[in-house]
Amino acid sequence: MAKAGVFFDLGGTLMVMRRDRVFHRVLAEERIDVSLEAVHAAYLNVEAGWLAVYGNKAITPEETEEAYRRKDAQAFLALFPDADQATADAVSKRSRERWPELEKAVPRELYPDAEPVLRRLSDDGYAMALVSNAPPETDRVVDELGLRRYIGTVVISGAVGFSKPHPEIFRIALRLSGADADRTVHVGDVYESDVVGARNAGIRGVLIDREGRQAERECARITGLDQVYELVSP
Repeated sequence: MAKAGVFFDLGGTLMVMRRDRVFHRVLAEERIDVSLEAVHAAYLNVEAGWLAVYGNKAITPEETEEAYRRKDAQAFLALFPDADQATADAVSKRSRERWPELEKAVPRELYPDAEPVLRRLSDDGYAMALVSNAPPETDRVVDELGLRRYIGTVVISGAVGFSKPHPEIFRIALRLSGADADRTVHVGDVYESDVVGARNAGIRGVLIDREGRQAERECARITGLDQVYELVSP
């Protein structure tokens, strides 16, 4: 019998986003002075357009790497609208090259409310899944964070070939976890991929808006993970 489910995004939802800090360090190495807050805002600004290109089709691991390079370039242009494409491409290429080394210097950190909520949901018997737009090696990060103690199903876009908001990535999570779509919620921090994507698969999308910047979105919205209990099915 299918169970009620709770699905989560990873970066920006359960785990403090490292992408912003890595790109910020790359810019500093290039002697480009910009605040970490501005970098975070730039990525948020380009997310919808990036998803419109890459989010609704199957892509290979090689295409996934190129897709994330292009997102870095778009973020750079959002930060510096007067910059040319060649400069943005050069910086984004440098970012991809430096990522394996720089990410080691940026600690992996769960939000303080993540583990208590995951533990309680797991103890209560919910079918739980992680659904993340990320490179295939993110599976290792999940292990290092100890998330498999609570989450039995991990679906990474770079590994399965579909990215949110494509409904297939959510359908894979439903099949693997045994969750009933009508009784499942998915929690994530990006409206276009997490809320719209979940809806496309018949799942209720919940937006986590920790900084209170997305109040205009027409969807269930929480500012902390502990509020998810008010939304889950029994």
